Amino acid sequence: MRQTPDPEARAAPDEAGPGKGRPLWYGLAAGMIVVAGFSARMATQSEHPAPVPAPIVSDAAHGAGANALTSTQQFAMIAPDNAPRALQQSGLPPDQQARILAGIRKREYRLVQMPIYDEAGTGGVVSVSSGGITQTVPLSPRPRTVLLPIRISGEVDIAPVSDPGPAGVAPGAITVLGPTPLPVIHRDQMLVLDVIVQ
Repeated sequence: MRQTPDPEARAAPDEAGPGKGRPLWYGLAAGMIVVAGFSARMATQSEHPAPVPAPIVSDAAHGAGANALTSTQQFAMIAPDNAPRALQQSGLPPDQQARILAGIRKREYRLVQMPIYDEAGTGGVVSVSSGGITQTVPLSPRPRTVLLPIRISGEVDIAPVSDPGPAGVAPGAITVLGPTPLPVIHRDQMLVLDVIVQ
């Protein structure tokens, strides 16, 4: 016959024994994994900047039937005191220069410089419109600075002057973040830049 040990003779389990501390250790381990993952993600983002979001194709940007690509970019502002000299060097007709200066004095406009260039080497000529002023700009690998009258946040329309062919026109612009490829513009398309003045 087998004898059962006396219940009082058994060792009482330790309240802080190995089974009781496991949830705490699991919690600490999970926290360390989350912190390590966050640190690795931040290191990766600092090495590789976030990609520029793809342009949004919208049929409603300029009325029904218009095929408009949109993009938001930040460009550098020319100080109002420097605007007359910059406009004299811009090649704009004197009447347009006077109109822009009057708008700057009334604080309706800010003058922005947008260096634009040919990103893909396909060439082409585009029209750049802002604040009622349209300029024709031939694209080349060397940036050409276009002066734009902009409200605090405004739109700039860029469109091919002639049929760009199947490759389209691939403009780029030098923004406050550096050289930035803009969406490729094909026949019957327009690129609408929502410009933020810095």
